[in-house]
Amino acid sequence: MFLSKTHHILVKSTEEKCFKVPICCDLKEIMTGYGPLPPSGGVINDQTWANPKGERTVIAFGKPLCSEKIIERKENTYWKYQLVDFKQKTFFFVRSVTGEINIIKEQDNSCIIISTYTFKNKNLLTLPITFLFLHLLWSGLQKKGLYNMKKLAEGTPIYKYPISS
Repeated sequence: MFLSKTHHILVKSTEEKCFKVPICCDLKEIMTGYGPLPPSGGVINDQTWANPKGERTVIAFGKPLCSEKIIERKENTYWKYQLVDFKQKTFFFVRSVTGEINIIKEQDNSCIIISTYTFKNKNLLTLPITFLFLHLLWSGLQKKGLYNMKKLAEGTPIYKYPISS
């Protein structure tokens, strides 16, 4: 079973910045925690990240949490990535989490960033946990992450990852 949550935010910036910030900036600047969810612990093994089929290991609580893999990338328009192979029991209730970032160009040098996360639930018994986690905690983290992306894109972001063809 799949459960999804979508949020969006208007950003006064270029398509290129809105596209690059979520994937090319330091994860610690975007996922800064929400309620009992701690800020990101960063990443390791990220040499290919931000490029087509790139991947990295996400750190949480000081140790590897999962692998994050880019599934699809359409320049200045769309990113799709997936969190898989969870190593900590924190996410015992899901098989994978798919993230999607859509950039829609508006008038006057602004864009809408649309963020969707889809949780693939492990089984029927964990469905209520997934539902509550998604709606009570992850949704807040997702909104805060979008707000952080907006701040970065409207400023002068420092890109941690270069994008190569």
